Amino acid sequence: MKRWGWWVVGVMVAVLIVFGWQQGRARFGRQDANWAYGGREEIPRGAPLLRIPPHSDPRTQERCSLAGTVRNEAGAPISLASVCATLQDDELPTELTREAACVTTDVNGRYSVENLVATKYSVAAGAKGYRPETFQPKGDIKRSSFQLTPGEKKTGVDLTLRSDGVEITGVVSDISGGPIAHAKVWATAGFGAPGDSGGSSPLVETDAQGLFSLFLGAGKVQVFATADGYGPTSEAGRAPGEVSLILTPESSLAGVVVDAASGGPVAGAKVSVTQPASPEGNDGGIDLSDAAGKFRVTRLRPGRYTVTAKMERGYGTAEGSILVGLGQQVEGVVVRVFNSVKIVGRVMLAGKPPRVCVVASVGLTDKVHQRTLRARTEADGTLIAEGVLPGTYKVEPWCEGSLAHETYEPIVVVDKDIVGLTWQVESGATIRGKVFSQDGHTVENAAVIGQTVGGGPRSAMGLAFARSARDGSYELTGLPPGTYQLDVSSDDGAATPAGYTVDVVAGQTVEKNLLLLAGGALKGYIKDTEGAPVEGATIDVNRAASGPPGVPAIESMPNGSDGLRSDRQGAFNRSGLRPGEYQVSARRGLATLKKPGAADNAEPGEKVTVSAGETATVQLVVVSQTRAIQGTVVTAANEPVPDAFVLAAPESDAPGIPNEAVYATRGWGWGSADKPVLAGVDGTFVISKLAPGKYTLRAYRKGGGEVIAEHVEAGSTVKLEIKPTGSITGQATRGGSVIEQLRVQLEDPKTGFTRSEVFFRTEGRFTFRDLPAGHFYLTAAANGSQRKIELNLGQAETKTGVTLPLEDLIAITGRIVDQFSKAPVAGMRAAAGYPDGGNLALQWEPDDEQLANISDEQGRFTIHDAPRGKLQIRCSPREPSIDYTEIAYVHVIEGAGTVDIGDLTIIKNRVKPGEAVGDLGFRAPGVDPATQPENFRLEVTFIEPKGPAAGTDLKVGDIVNTIDGVDVTGSNGPRMWPLLAAPPGTKITFGLARGATIAIVLGPPR
Repeated sequence: MKRWGWWVVGVMVAVLIVFGWQQGRARFGRQDANWAYGGREEIPRGAPLLRIPPHSDPRTQERCSLAGTVRNEAGAPISLASVCATLQDDELPTELTREAACVTTDVNGRYSVENLVATKYSVAAGAKGYRPETFQPKGDIKRSSFQLTPGEKKTGVDLTLRSDGVEITGVVSDISGGPIAHAKVWATAGFGAPGDSGGSSPLVETDAQGLFSLFLGAGKVQVFATADGYGPTSEAGRAPGEVSLILTPESSLAGVVVDAASGGPVAGAKVSVTQPASPEGNDGGIDLSDAAGKFRVTRLRPGRYTVTAKMERGYGTAEGSILVGLGQQVEGVVVRVFNSVKIVGRVMLAGKPPRVCVVASVGLTDKVHQRTLRARTEADGTLIAEGVLPGTYKVEPWCEGSLAHETYEPIVVVDKDIVGLTWQVESGATIRGKVFSQDGHTVENAAVIGQTVGGGPRSAMGLAFARSARDGSYELTGLPPGTYQLDVSSDDGAATPAGYTVDVVAGQTVEKNLLLLAGGALKGYIKDTEGAPVEGATIDVNRAASGPPGVPAIESMPNGSDGLRSDRQGAFNRSGLRPGEYQVSARRGLATLKKPGAADNAEPGEKVTVSAGETATVQLVVVSQTRAIQGTVVTAANEPVPDAFVLAAPESDAPGIPNEAVYATRGWGWGSADKPVLAGVDGTFVISKLAPGKYTLRAYRKGGGEVIAEHVEAGSTVKLEIKPTGSITGQATRGGSVIEQLRVQLEDPKTGFTRSEVFFRTEGRFTFRDLPAGHFYLTAAANGSQRKIELNLGQAETKTGVTLPLEDLIAITGRIVDQFSKAPVAGMRAAAGYPDGGNLALQWEPDDEQLANISDEQGRFTIHDAPRGKLQIRCSPREPSIDYTEIAYVHVIEGAGTVDIGDLTIIKNRVKPGEAVGDLGFRAPGVDPATQPENFRLEVTFIEPKGPAAGTDLKVGDIVNTIDGVDVTGSNGPRMWPLLAAPPGTKITFGLARGATIAIVLGPPR
């Protein structure tokens, strides 16, 4: 069900990446190509003139150094402490920024790091038994980096360590299982997401057995590893604890950057090699092209990569993506660079006179061409966006601690540089205070989340995050006015279930101390049915109470697995839990670890009640993971395939459940929990630690090609034959107009295959290579137009001559009303897209000027830039709501211009966030991802013998047509969710296809 179209009922979790230029928007600014160095706009006296410095390669400049002393809290020097200086410049080659420069302190605690290039650095220090610390210039708790100028010898980089560090240990090994010596390992507090880092540890090296030891502050951590000859990886965990990391042999990608007009080499281009679909998001790298235009990016993991080159007045991409296999050295990639322009400006703090914001950034988005740019920031606050192509760009500036206006004048780029821009920001509101535990102590490293509630034009964007400092202080800055709900996550206590509410007005500073309630702790053990401890299982700790689908409860944010894993004895511990009932379960890789005798549709794990100030205990018993699947990977000619990857995902044994395991095998990452098995040189493989049952296997090779084998029994031996691949070549057209940039997506809903490509200045031509056989949906989009077609591709078929005449996007208008009262519903966001993917040209954010796709008081909305054809119209609350949840319906949209689809009905939730949902007593299958919404039917596949449905006339095989009189057949199926999510004791009436009507009184939650 989770893969049926894109209407999937999901929880709008607070993703902590809404910093920088997405904090606010404004209507201000000007552009004048003749005003590059002052001129008609007022510049504060004494401010540096706006300049456009070249971003030179610091490797050619005079080297720098930094020095300082490391002491303990008593002021005594710490000898043999590790100190690491890490480059913080994402414009430089990855070979420079990948690993820090590290030294150890002498007997007097002194250190000096020499031969550094002139750029921005952060410095971290650590020692055995101590919590690591990151240097903060001038004691600024918000800033942990500083600039080194050419030839500078910076001193006074002193750090004080506290003796409350806890140990995290682990092993680094390669994908074949062998240990890796001299790997570099480091960790950050939190999970390494933007805005969610409580500091970094210095690097340590693994020993001959691949073992490492780090000391950090207690709590969540993200551990990183890299080594010569290998690609990078990272794993979430908790300190104290254990973490295992798997590295794969590195690949590389090399080529040349050339001028599109002359074919000559281009030097000094920034070449970015990226893998957007990377599960861990850290694949890829950067290089600068040399005098011959050559570049090389190393330490890549297997996968598909896109290559982009950008320079001051040049932009280009390689044609389509490039497949990089395990240990493969890909050569000969050509990136053609075309003429482009640059945009230069500054963010100005409002005042008399205005001041330049030095800690600033700006994002530029061209909606029509689907381009998003981000300018680099110079030391004096100058913002420079290079490689800008023609288009109209929405401007989103950001300044630390300030608030941007709602909109800015868009920038129209034609064929000339646009310089001298200014974007003014105002003083935003601030919420600050301290976090205290119930016993009155301040709490360090607590995560404070602020979310606006109660409406307003920017309420959906008003999300802020901070971590409390040593003295417990926190500060949320640059806030728009409104009502904020704060939540706190910490191992030292639990926030109140309702959070903390704060009202702020423009520019105001509000003091708000946050008191954590006494939390509870959980101590658990996991073993299998043979009594053996289960090591390395991921432990999920989730609130047992639930609410309606799609409605986020703020109390659910801090909990979850948090990187919690069982140790060698099968033990796990978790503190700082909010009192209440929890469901504790375990998983390994792609498989949930089931209780003995439990069906797949049974809730995994055990319930446990956590009380304030007490430690609850729980024991998980799971089916033994002692079986294996072995086999051989071969070609169509029966030759062994060396170095093929093989992954197994468990299939559901619940009645009527479609096999979704094939989709799971496409979503694996390179972590230790779900790593694929590497076949040997003779093509043989063994997948171990499997529970009894059936599995779907997927094998894939570095040169392209795959095979999927379903219903493979654990304990069996199989032969997997990788089929030869095919290709699709075609051209998109748009009424004779030039297509500058074409986005194309290829999908096979039945197998879960999907690939997106971008083709720049190819006259609309495109090619997809390395394709399996299948029935595909092919979607192309460019310049405000889109088209989607279906086609079949045979085994190893080369399909050519595919044409896609693009169609202009349209506007869709309608009205959202309550299902039962028919009253209009305001504040709902409407969006339109294909039910089976391919929504390349859609703008999911509301219209910046009029918020047209947010329903007004009459329930009316307008969706701009929608495609034609069979669409799902999705309606969801613009912000978290206790009244309504997300729902979607299918409409066939034809015509041009603006199409009115009439009324869309939406159903009010029957439970509030955090409230229990009653048990129906029967089960229905999941929806096959290849099923079109109009073909959906709610079929009863299992009735619990002692459940609420057991005493009724309901039978296995019954088809439910209505719920409480509401049609839930076909594309109306999503209506069932808010109807079924009701409190225990609720009577629900079901109309069956055979003409009968039955009523079920919901039982207590299972």
